[in-house]
Amino acid sequence: MIIDINKIEKLLKSDITSYQICKATGIATQSLDNYRKYDSKLENMRLGIALKLYDYAKQIL
Repeated sequence: MIIDINKIEKLLKSDITSYQICKATGIATQSLDNYRKYDSKLENMRLGIALKLYDYAKQIL
């Protein structure tokens, strides 16, 4: 499976709140906020988190 980082980036830049993404994916809002504020680089994201965000982005976007 190939994970599209651009799709994840689009999700994180969208108007969907970190809380909504958290509830749908189980990823902590603090982690999501770190990626949204670029404190953490998407390229260094754990594979499990990237997969959950990518699957959610495919459903929502």
